[in-house]
Amino acid sequence: MKTELPFPRALSGVLLLCLSATTLAQQDIAGVSNTSLSAPGVDGSPATEGRAWTITPRVALTETLTDNVNINRTGNGKQSDLISELAPGIRIESRTARLKGYFDYSLHGQFYAQTDYSRTQNALNTFGTFEAVDNWLFLDFSGIIAQQSISAFGAQSPSSGSINNNSTETASYRLSPYIRGQLGGTVDYSLRHNLSTTQSDSANANDIDISQWVGQLRGNTSFQSLSWTIDGSQQTTEYSRGGKTEAETLRGFFTYSLLPQFRVSLSAGRESNNYASLDQESTNTRGYGFDWNPTERTQISAFKEKRFFGDGHNLRFNHRFPMSSISFTDTRDVSVLPNQFSTVGLGNVYDLYFEQFASLIPDPVTRAKFVNTLLAQTGMNPNTQVTGGFLSSRATVQRSQQLALALFGVRNSITLLVNRNENQSMLASNTLSDDFSHSNVVRQRGLSLNFSHRLSEISNLNILASRQESTGSGAATTKATTTTYQVNVSTKLGAKTTGSMSARRSEFDSTANPYTENALIGTVSFIY
Repeated sequence: MKTELPFPRALSGVLLLCLSATTLAQQDIAGVSNTSLSAPGVDGSPATEGRAWTITPRVALTETLTDNVNINRTGNGKQSDLISELAPGIRIESRTARLKGYFDYSLHGQFYAQTDYSRTQNALNTFGTFEAVDNWLFLDFSGIIAQQSISAFGAQSPSSGSINNNSTETASYRLSPYIRGQLGGTVDYSLRHNLSTTQSDSANANDIDISQWVGQLRGNTSFQSLSWTIDGSQQTTEYSRGGKTEAETLRGFFTYSLLPQFRVSLSAGRESNNYASLDQESTNTRGYGFDWNPTERTQISAFKEKRFFGDGHNLRFNHRFPMSSISFTDTRDVSVLPNQFSTVGLGNVYDLYFEQFASLIPDPVTRAKFVNTLLAQTGMNPNTQVTGGFLSSRATVQRSQQLALALFGVRNSITLLVNRNENQSMLASNTLSDDFSHSNVVRQRGLSLNFSHRLSEISNLNILASRQESTGSGAATTKATTTTYQVNVSTKLGAKTTGSMSARRSEFDSTANPYTENALIGTVSFIY
């Protein structure tokens, strides 16, 4: 396992940090604060607003006593160990006129008392938008570094401290400059260039670079309720171990507003790609759908389209109550990394809550601050694994369904997440090394239930239960099931210090390498 970032990944991370730092140097810092947010109110917004810049250094010490540190061991049975983890980190949030950004990085040094597995791991979550020219030229950026499962059927890690050859550090970065404006005061236009790279420490996984152009024209007609849109895209995907795909789409849309809250849409177009063959293949597309917003709290949309792979669709529903929310999504479309890395499964508790509050708090910077504060208040470790995806070296047709429910009370909160993903390979090739080399279709089903109870003004109880099942369909059926239970008690030890104790039980069932693991975890964190 590497103990430092490879040069390209480190360089990309430095560029993202420098982008924020350069803009910071051009601004007057309003102050450094640790803004506290309360649980969501009636409108789902935070109770207080932060300053233009918020810089929050932190450090955490975690001790983990586990009876199975190396979950790949079979012949010699379980291997117990004491893991000491020191994790300094920093969080930077910006809400200036030019930059809306979020940067959270931590370096995890892991030291093992009984074995020589000691190593370092990186964790990064950053995103934002920089307005370079007033209301015309913008730059979006994002970056993720996290531990990712290589195979859906290999051993799934109960924590980042587990020694597991099926887990690898994976980084995904994206830079996206774009322009938007009006032509003649009647036609809106936008043009965007997406550049992304996904890199992994694993020798069995492809590094993937994507270059994409996306353009759109949009305007009204002489009929007040009828509008039109033309959009097109061109995408090139290159794989480090060989292979290159290209895809182009051009579509036209007509949208008619039957009511102010209800619109219907029709589309027609053409697309070409070489996902399933060496040559470009072109097909016609057509689709229809609607958008309905019966109230400010409820959004419903559906769109179905005839595509080269069959029927694609996008169904979304979300509704928020005064102290709860529910959301459901069902999509079927082509997926390639880094989209697969960020959307297949929800890797940890932070990801779960960040997606859950998307409809309540659309602004991602405000939402990230809210989620981090909420997790701190309830004593939940944001890095606790919930459900996860896997790395793929090819384009797939992905059907993804997710149901999320959040209930909040004065002292209790419950979050339920149910997800189902089906990925089918579009490339009939066994030369690539991934799960689709043996299974044409990979299905994943996950369930996660989280209960939080406020014991006192400074102490919280949190209970998490999750289960994920992966099934592969090929020459032989492959199946793997991961079940995790965790109980956590946290309390404030001082104005800036928090302590927590956790007990964890993990069970992995498969024909190849099943395991069980029990662990006790203690954490002390200090925010400067």
